[in-house]
Amino acid sequence: MRRSFGFLVLGLILTCSHGTNPPAAVAPPNPAQCGPSGDAVASDVKALNLLKNRETNPVNVNGTITLPALLQPGNDTARFSTSDGVELEAVVYDVLVGGVETANCHATDAANRDTHIELVLDGSHTAPAQRIISEVTPRWRAMAAAAGLDWSTAALTALKGRRVRLRGWMLYDFEHAGASENTAPGKAGNWRASAWEIHPITSITVLPNAPLDASKWNDGHPGDDERE
Repeated sequence: MRRSFGFLVLGLILTCSHGTNPPAAVAPPNPAQCGPSGDAVASDVKALNLLKNRETNPVNVNGTITLPALLQPGNDTARFSTSDGVELEAVVYDVLVGGVETANCHATDAANRDTHIELVLDGSHTAPAQRIISEVTPRWRAMAAAAGLDWSTAALTALKGRRVRLRGWMLYDFEHAGASENTAPGKAGNWRASAWEIHPITSITVLPNAPLDASKWNDGHPGDDERE
């Protein structure tokens, strides 16, 4: 039976080997039609998509990567490595359907698009330039479904205001460096602190802390490209 979030503590560390097929509604793009590099044409975007669509769980994590470390001001282009696994705790500010992008072969349905989970330190640091982006990919959503977990965007919205522990891969999304406070300081419309993301997320644990009242957060989403 599929479990929902609510107040459950969920830990999910999956490999790609599962005996059951995921429901069609949450299946990843057909590999015959959409490979791990998506439908990108440019070589640098193809390479980026290969990282976005990783299906392995990081065995080792870099313990120095915390949310405060990710939020540290300054040009952070080379601050971390895409070979780093990461596990950190944060508060979920918002959960959004990702945009139509090359990594998912321009899929338009929510099940085959990424889910953006915006992370903040606490309820007093929720401005757009104080958020770190993490993402559930369609491939990991399908693996979660095969394990009986609902990682659809609709289900994950229950995480708003919750403190979570996320595990996954570090990714530098250079396509958003121009909308990130650390690489475009003071630019109007910045909607994130850093172009570094946790992408893909491979494990979500909801911690037992009392949820914050997310209904009082009204900092919004000023960026034009935030859902891409």
